[in-house]
Amino acid sequence: MMKRYLILFFVMIINFSANGQSNQKSYSELIRAGWKLCLEKKFKESAKLYDQAFKINTNVPLNDRYNAACINSLDNNLNAAYKHLFVAANELKWYDINHLKNDTDLTNLRKDKRWNELISVMQKNKQEIEKHYDKELVAVLDKIYFDDQSTRSQIRSKEEKYGRDSKEMRAFWGSILKKDSINLIKVSKILDTQGWPSKEKIGTRGASTIFLVIQHGNQDVKLKYLPMINEALKNNWLPKRQYAMFYDRLLLGQGKRQVYGTQLAMSKERKKPYVLPLNDARKVDKRRAEMGLNTMQENLNRWDLTWDVEAYLKMLPKLEATERALNKKN
Repeated sequence: MMKRYLILFFVMIINFSANGQSNQKSYSELIRAGWKLCLEKKFKESAKLYDQAFKINTNVPLNDRYNAACINSLDNNLNAAYKHLFVAANELKWYDINHLKNDTDLTNLRKDKRWNELISVMQKNKQEIEKHYDKELVAVLDKIYFDDQSTRSQIRSKEEKYGRDSKEMRAFWGSILKKDSINLIKVSKILDTQGWPSKEKIGTRGASTIFLVIQHGNQDVKLKYLPMINEALKNNWLPKRQYAMFYDRLLLGQGKRQVYGTQLAMSKERKKPYVLPLNDARKVDKRRAEMGLNTMQENLNRWDLTWDVEAYLKMLPKLEATERALNKKN
């Protein structure tokens, strides 16, 4: 039986410096090539390309800066890894300590004396950003976020170790789904008693945590909280790019085409991911830009894929037929 696996991810915006279209293209190409080398575990070569890209674009987004740190850590180049992490903390005011502590790509860094120094800087960032937050509610959401991400961050390494269809992976997914159920109970209690908390109360990270839990829920959960999510988006309490992901998943779950092209899947038969059924593919980049997403091509760079709209449109009927058959069987 053909099986598919949805690929979930957050897409960060690449803000290029105003050095002309040629520099923008060069930056994108270097990051794409560097990421491909990273996937091939050629970390030293990958890090060099990231460094070249950063010389072109001085306004490096957090996502690329963080990836560079991970790549250098995997290459055991601790000085370079810490350089990027301290830029993220000092200049970009990054404060996601839970993510830092749970990313296995950074394991090499934790015995270094700079580790505690980095955490200290990030704690100060966190305290400054959260000084007016509802600290009790933020603590609850931080625990939920940790429980959600600490397991999902291990998916790739466990698949490489045991295999995607192994009994170990089935057991691991069972533990993820159990945590999802517990987290949904906690988030539902918050939403059902006080509505969607404002950004001033829980911040962007807190809102993202609530979003993650709802997104991991079934269709009934998504539809139940859709009015709250729409209101959160209207009030600017939820990033547009996250809403785009949520809305695409909701549409696909209803057997419709997605709008923003955020959802990909992978099957046993396909060696690389593919874009799930997409409406009006020729204009998708315009819609993505409106939601703060990068282009389809930039998004597909991480898998070394080429976005060919005409080729996609030709295969779309067959793709939709396959998806309908899978949804019916499931």
